Amino acid sequence: MAVFPMSDKEETCIQVQVGQKFSLKFVTSPGTGYGWELAAPLYEKMLIILETKNEAQDSGLLGASEYEIWICRAVTAGRSEIALKYVRPWEKGAEPLKKHIFKVEIQ
Repeated sequence: MAVFPMSDKEETCIQVQVGQKFSLKFVTSPGTGYGWELAAPLYEKMLIILETKNEAQDSGLLGASEYEIWICRAVTAGRSEIALKYVRPWEKGAEPLKKHIFKVEIQ
């Protein structure tokens, strides 16, 4: 399965094939209360999220950052986006600490 890490910029461009499963991988710090969530609904006729999970980094430090992995499937050809925001879910109306967009081209 193809793995696409989040770039250091505010967007990451990726290309996948119709029917392909792929994963998005980004760093999160759950000990701070922050986490990544969708900033806008997905156009599910093109992309679906199958699963999300966290994976520990091999730092051995308590409270260290982790990897958040979202496993997705490309449904139909075209272009779509997965817009994310890095927030504390209980802070309603607060500006996100970070934002990121995965621009997905499905062939």
